[in-house]
Amino acid sequence: MFKKNVLNISFLLVLLSVFLFVPAEKVKAQNQIVALEIDINDILSNSQFIGLTNLGLDSEGRGPVLVSGYIQNLTNEVVTDLYIEVKVFAGKIGEIVNVTSRPGFPFSLQPTQSVYINNNTLSEDGVQGISDNVKFDGGLTTEGDEFIESLDGSTTLPADIYSIEIIVFQNTNENGRVDLASISAEIGGAVPVSESVDFFLRTPGDVTDANVEITNPYPQFSWEGEQGIEYRLLVVKNSATDSPESLLESARSSAPPKEGGSLLQFENLDIRVTGESFQYPSSGAIPLEPGQTYFWQLSTSIQSGINIEERTSEIWSFKLSEPETTDDSIVITEETKKALINLVGNGTFENLVSSGFTIQSFQIDGVTYSGAQATIILAELLRKIEAGDIVLGGGN
Repeated sequence: MFKKNVLNISFLLVLLSVFLFVPAEKVKAQNQIVALEIDINDILSNSQFIGLTNLGLDSEGRGPVLVSGYIQNLTNEVVTDLYIEVKVFAGKIGEIVNVTSRPGFPFSLQPTQSVYINNNTLSEDGVQGISDNVKFDGGLTTEGDEFIESLDGSTTLPADIYSIEIIVFQNTNENGRVDLASISAEIGGAVPVSESVDFFLRTPGDVTDANVEITNPYPQFSWEGEQGIEYRLLVVKNSATDSPESLLESARSSAPPKEGGSLLQFENLDIRVTGESFQYPSSGAIPLEPGQTYFWQLSTSIQSGINIEERTSEIWSFKLSEPETTDDSIVITEETKKALINLVGNGTFENLVSSGFTIQSFQIDGVTYSGAQATIILAELLRKIEAGDIVLGGGN
């Protein structure tokens, strides 16, 4: 358990540096004596959530260079009595860390001297490149101590807006404390770090034993997730010999068609989607067959530090209803009328109606539709025509 003791400065500053991975730094130089800059490794900048055990660091905070920067003397004179202060804030809590170089242990910078620092060059007793013996005091504040305890052993940071401020200041008997330069940043300006990446299925269907039937062969797939996440959507047909889990795992092991792969024998759809919905396409996928049961699942790859983790949703299923076995004619609604006029032309449609013809069924891609299902398909065709997804040749 952490208390308000002095923490290992290297590991502490690396932990703090994860809050800087969005390039939103603001540098303030009060009198142009000292410059301060910090750069963040892509391991952090590409992370979608922050797990502290996934950064590749040892217990001393050493490993990949995750955070680096420099302090530079901008003058032609020696600058003495310099100190560093680091503050970290959590939006829901307040200041959680305060670390300051110890009074009585200042450091100096020679004329135009620039000191490079990274998480492998810091220690509790000094900074490589600075000859002075720099020591640090501080650590977790009272709020920070409670924050760490609230994690209850978890190494993933809670969702919040985190910010950090680093200050280089001079402290002399004549002038007291004078801040020379500072740098501050927060994640995304107003976007909290994700504690985890979760997504939940909504439609179509339900869990595999729910036996849900649908009538639309072009269902709308929808789910609840996070903005900006790319998902892989898989739809497979039921098999008498393989479980849904093995079917989906086999499908996931091959590349999607748009990435050079091909659909497996039992696979109907394999596509990457950014967003929270996807309309089953009329092309680029295997048509759903009436009477068949299908399973679908989402997956996404999440970068956390140096690791790539694959997250998968529940497996849902649905059955496409059999066409109605009836001799009843297709009911001509306003939508079906518009669809038929778009397909055969107004003149042909009026001639057929006036001659007493009725529509019993029609066939698309080898699948015959009739009754209520035919009405649904015609309405879907009309929607695609009006949206420009289907372009008809010739005139009406």
